[in-house]
Order: sequence, then C-alpha cells, then structure tokens
Amino acid sequence: MFEFISKNASAISAIANVIMVMVWITYLQLLLNGILRQRRSSLIISCSVSTDNTPTCFVSNMSEGRFHIQNIDGTIEIDGEAYGGDITEPIANSHEQSFQRPLADGESLELGTFRDLLDRVVAAQKGNLESDLLQRYGTLDFYITIVGIHGASRKAVAARRAFRLRSEGGNLKASGLLRHTEQYRWGPRRQRIVEKHQVIN
Repeated sequence: MFEFISKNASAISAIANVIMVMVWITYLQLLLNGILRQRRSSLIISCSVSTDNTPTCFVSNMSEGRFHIQNIDGTIEIDGEAYGGDITEPIANSHEQSFQRPLADGESLELGTFRDLLDRVVAAQKGNLESDLLQRYGTLDFYITIVGIHGASRKAVAARRAFRLRSEGGNLKASGLLRHTEQYRWGPRRQRIVEKHQVIN
C-alpha cells in the first residue's frame, strides 16, 4: 500500500488538488448564489376574491429583507391607448390609504378592490377619463407597476403585472394576463420603467 502511494505520489497529489479546486468552486458558487438571493428583490402582485365576490389586489414581499414601496402606478389600456397615473397617495376623501411604506419579508399589503384602484387612476387623469369605464367598454387591461427600494440598496427596482378586468352582470371580474409578476431588477429596461413611474411626492 505504502509502496503504491510512493510510486504514484505525484498522480495522487494532482487528483487531490483537482478535488480541492472543485470543492472550493462549489463552495464559492453557493456563497455567490446566497449573496445574489439576498440582493434580489421579488414582489408578487396578486388578485383575490373576497366573500362578497369582489376582486381585491394584493402585493407580497417575497424578497429576503425589507422592501420599501415608493410609488405605485396604475395604467388602463383602452383601444391601444394607455392612461396612467400615480395611485400611491390619497387623491380624494374616499381614498384614505397611502401605499408608501416598508414591507417586511413575507409581508403582504392589500391595495384594495380593483374598482377602487380604477377610481384612483380616473381621479389622477383629472377629467381625461370617464368614471365608469367598465360599463362603457366591458373589458379593460389594467397594469399595476410598483417601484421601490429593496434592503440597503440605493437603486430603485420595479415589479409589474397586468390584469384583465371585465364587467359581468354589473359585477367586476379580474384575472391575471400572466401567471407571474414581471421583475425589473437591472438593465436599461429597469431604468426606463423606474424613471417613468418614480414620482416625487
């Protein structure tokens, strides 16, 4: 046994070095993935139906660490035209809740019913949109974009999801156009979306 080791010492040493390098590469990859996961924001914008059959919008922070909501934008698409507005802060007496706040990891925030969110967008348009859009058009595409800061980062990121709103027998129905929420964490697209929807209040 010792004779075999002595004769093949160089080969055994080379194999051991290769194994050690592979172990370190695996360790560094796990460490890097952990750091990236901690720095990666993840918001989920979802729709839930309450007991009175009213669709309500929620946002959940699935990031590791806090996420501070800076701005929420609502955009309605009608006949290929987009009508948007910042819906973060109260606009009228009936809209008392501000959405600008921090969310702990795993925490959810109820944004309200889709009808209330539509009313906020209509109010932000200052007369450019009619009050009861669903009654006139029957179906609308409604985009919700959230801009904020994740953790200790100074760079704003964004998340967006589109919903199909429709009127059925006078009731509002909502469903997501996509099953997932689009995340904008880096690159020129993130920068364009953040600059477009980041409002100073």
